[in-house]
Amino acid sequence: MKNDLGKELLYKMLLIREFENKVSEEKLKRNIYGSVHCYNGEEAVAVGVCTALARNDYVISNHRPHGHAIAKGMDIKPIMAEIFGKVSGANKGKGGSMHIQDASVGLIASTGIVGSGIPLACGAGFASKYKGDGRISCIFVGDGAANEGTLHESLNLAARWALPVLFVLEDNELAVTTNTRMTSVVNDYVRLAEVYGIEGCHVDGQDVEAVYKISKASAEICRKESRPAFIQAHTIRFNEHAEGEYYLRMKEKKYRDYYELKIKMKSRCPIKCYEDVLKKKNRITETEIGILQETVLKEVEKAYLYAISSNIPDEDMAFQNIYCGQN
Repeated sequence: MKNDLGKELLYKMLLIREFENKVSEEKLKRNIYGSVHCYNGEEAVAVGVCTALARNDYVISNHRPHGHAIAKGMDIKPIMAEIFGKVSGANKGKGGSMHIQDASVGLIASTGIVGSGIPLACGAGFASKYKGDGRISCIFVGDGAANEGTLHESLNLAARWALPVLFVLEDNELAVTTNTRMTSVVNDYVRLAEVYGIEGCHVDGQDVEAVYKISKASAEICRKESRPAFIQAHTIRFNEHAEGEYYLRMKEKKYRDYYELKIKMKSRCPIKCYEDVLKKKNRITETEIGILQETVLKEVEKAYLYAISSNIPDEDMAFQNIYCGQN
């Protein structure tokens, strides 16, 4: 792996982390209306997968879309503005945190309804196959959505129609505050995919290079052989399900081992781990890491200032862009 790619992977993870930290901070100050779900701890999955995709490949995200959007190459200014409900946002301030999209980089949808985006990936995959444009479709889904019928139906449809869809299951072992090992008989979702005849693999979701390499290979299967592939990325959600006061209330519930989580946040942080890898292989210096960090912080601050200085939507905009073809 080339040095510049290594730095690109690190830069993207740093950008996601600092962006999320800023959003979390502002939500706690009650400066953001609506739910906000951050991606802290899972950055290697989004970055590894999206870097392996082509720019025009389709991506469908869920209620935790900021990391996927940034990793796919979306400008962080309209993301921040959308979260703040401003007219300069990705959806003109009407969608909020859970509805980030930018078709120019392939991010065609983010949806907060659990499991609802999975069939969209099949639709996008079918469109690509019908047109023969070489694009593939990638859907990010959590293990909390694994028992939704849409996943099973979509796996079956993608296999039966041989659709170029890459299913990426981000397994953080939590569905909000419920351990998915307590609710699902099958937690090896690769085996589940194989039942539908779909080739899959497990990957350490804290290792960005491992995710990138497996995603590259899986994407090629989808693209060259026009069939689906499946990745189960084992990752860790550092933050609570949502930010703000919810974050504080849930932490008091002690539904997970916070002592163990604190250890993992130090020893299994995807950013820190990758920095150590790059330094050990002499692919980056401490000074260069500092420069990247400083660059990222400046970018996030610019995005924040862009968002808070933008206007809120006019009331009549509530009735615009409701129907297909409407300006």
